[in-house]
Amino acid sequence: MTRAFQNMLMLVLGGTILWITLVTGQVTDYVKPGLRYPLIACAVVLLALGAAGMRRDWHADPDHGPDDHAGHHHSGPRTGWLLCLPVLVILAIAPPELGAYTASRAAEQPAPLPAALSDLPLLPSEPDPLPLTIFEFLQRSYQAQLGEAPTLMGRSVQLTGFAVRSENGTWAVGRLQMSCCAADAVALTVEVLDAPAPADGTWIEVTGFWRPAGDPQGPPVYQIRAQDVARIDKPDFVYE
Repeated sequence: MTRAFQNMLMLVLGGTILWITLVTGQVTDYVKPGLRYPLIACAVVLLALGAAGMRRDWHADPDHGPDDHAGHHHSGPRTGWLLCLPVLVILAIAPPELGAYTASRAAEQPAPLPAALSDLPLLPSEPDPLPLTIFEFLQRSYQAQLGEAPTLMGRSVQLTGFAVRSENGTWAVGRLQMSCCAADAVALTVEVLDAPAPADGTWIEVTGFWRPAGDPQGPPVYQIRAQDVARIDKPDFVYE
């Protein structure tokens, strides 16, 4: 890989990051929104380094060009070509965000649980139904299963996510939670009862009541008895 190509690659990488961050907004398919600004800063640095490198090579030998200084070529490690892969993937394939397929494949993995269940605050009396993240629903459901105060008892709640159908005929409302990026995403699902299953991957709002289930010594059980299942548009940020 020549030095000129290295500089050009930094310009392309920086431009691609700015494109998916500032223009298409596609960056939130892969990382949390809070990482947008560090990525913009990285893109600016890459653009500055690439432009400075090309300018330096051009002025170093204007007769022979940036790749032929002192009669020979300057080459970098061959592994540098691997930097082309993320650019090609984003521009040519544009992989979508993770969704129902990932959640269904990860259904056998236990959902993350809170470190201190007793720290959960009481639910507010309004609104009704009360919008909850799927993760908070899992927390409170597991808290009750362990014998703590059933804070979800008798409360109408609303969960937002995508439909996840299983091979045994049941279905769930699900969402993916990530700490940093899509690579560490964890599937969160709540089984939906008393309602027909929408098409797999359909974004929905499920309104209903928590169903007490599970044994304190057994695995966590998360279920909601649906009163209403409404289809919605996919949100701008699909992760929790």
